[in-house]
Amino acid sequence: MYRFAQPVFRRAKGKGLPLSNSDVISAAVLGGVVVVALDRQGRDVPTGDMAPEPVTQQAFTALVNVAKQLLKPLDLASVLDEILTQVQRLFGYTICAVLLPTSDGRHLYIAAHRGYDPDVVSRARFPFGGHQGIVGRVSATGQSYYAPDVSADPYYIPGAPGVRSEFAVPLVLDGQVLGILDVESHELDAFPREVQEVIEAFAVLAALAIYRAQRHEELQQLALTDGLTGLANNRAFWENLHRELARAQRFAQPLSLMVLEIDNFKRVNDVYGHLRGDDALRAVARTINVSCRAMDIGARVGGDEFAVILPQTTKAEAVSVAQRLCSQVEALRLRDDIRLTISIGLAAYPEDGTSPNALFAAADYAMYRIKYQGGGGYCVAGAACGGAPASP
Repeated sequence: MYRFAQPVFRRAKGKGLPLSNSDVISAAVLGGVVVVALDRQGRDVPTGDMAPEPVTQQAFTALVNVAKQLLKPLDLASVLDEILTQVQRLFGYTICAVLLPTSDGRHLYIAAHRGYDPDVVSRARFPFGGHQGIVGRVSATGQSYYAPDVSADPYYIPGAPGVRSEFAVPLVLDGQVLGILDVESHELDAFPREVQEVIEAFAVLAALAIYRAQRHEELQQLALTDGLTGLANNRAFWENLHRELARAQRFAQPLSLMVLEIDNFKRVNDVYGHLRGDDALRAVARTINVSCRAMDIGARVGGDEFAVILPQTTKAEAVSVAQRLCSQVEALRLRDDIRLTISIGLAAYPEDGTSPNALFAAADYAMYRIKYQGGGGYCVAGAACGGAPASP
């Protein structure tokens, strides 16, 4: 099936585009043709542990159902769950898993599963492209692997109790292994060749589904990320501020907001050029990342203006963050001996504002107060400004 369906999705992938509805339908139809061809002689294909009917009688319907799921804007977790649901419904195997590469591409981890030992799932890591375990071998060869009797198989690593046979299939898109579909059974030699062929056909649509979901998540992330600094962009900042403020109101928790600008940033651009200006923006963004907690949200809201949302943080606690951030930026040494200072305005919920706009306005006004005093410090809404003024 992969040979016939490949041109359908190569066209979209080569252009860096999401799969269109027509692409998905075409792949599903081609998959259905191949699956139906498996049973032209009217043979009853053996089933898995609990499937009551011949597999091929359900195969085309299941492939169409998978195609329908591909047409929905599902997140990756939902796609993986749908893949395993279809494996159980179509083939009747109760033990199955999808393994995906880690972010660094060096290992495989169990991204979703049915019937596995949770302790094994949390610890399991297989070298991607290595030969550790059946799934590791599949990732290395790009070929399916069948173990009719796992007790006699040199690659088998236990993952679920009572397993006696295992079939692992690479999830391949345009020659690239995106992951592994692993199916196991409590029966010996439970995967006849006809069933293997249908699972391999199903795996093509599974790979399409995973690619589409991953691409969707990447596009969503790009839409909410500032391309220069990697921080949240203006749109993401306001979405997060609305959400975090609503959470603070619901649970009666404090929340602080910092708005900051690089002092004399125009001079950096005018004297050293815009490339050095970009370096300065990235350096400040990196400093924001290392100075804040994982739960804090840093954003570039425009030009040389940044903001940091500090959930569950009082104004007094936020002052310590502002002081640390000012000191760390002043310690930066950029190319051409460029040195930077920043001006920070700080406001807190509920005392300085109970709406996103009011809270931002209070922090923004406080930021301009310290900026007019020379910059290089912070100013708290409703209080005196602090920090040493920048040298002229």
